[in-house]
Amino acid sequence: MTQKRLQKGSVWEKADTNGDNIITDNEIALRERMIRIENQDKKEDQQRIMVWFSAISVTAFIVVLMLPIVPLDRLEMLSSIASTGVISKIGIIGAFIASNAFKKNGENKQ
Repeated sequence: MTQKRLQKGSVWEKADTNGDNIITDNEIALRERMIRIENQDKKEDQQRIMVWFSAISVTAFIVVLMLPIVPLDRLEMLSSIASTGVISKIGIIGAFIASNAFKKNGENKQ
C-alpha cells in the first residue's frame, strides 16, 4: 500500500505535526480538535463582546435618560421602548452568566 504524500502548500500541511509529509489518522484527529478549540475560543470571544456591549449600552441609556436635558414628556414616550430594550439586554447578560455557570459546573463534575 502506498502512502499519500502532501503537496507543497497543501491545506493539510499544518496537520503534519512530525514533518514527514505523511498525514496519519492521529494527526488528522489532532488537527480537527485544534480547529474545534480555536472556533470555540472565537465564539466565546464574540459572546464576551456582545455582553460587554449590552452592559455598556444599558448603562449609557439609563444615564442619558436620567440627565436633565431629556424632558419629562419625552421620558413618558420612551418608557415602553426603554423597558423592552433594557430587559432584553439584561436577558443577554443573564444568559451569558448562566451558561458559564453551567459550563463550569459540568467541568467540575468530570
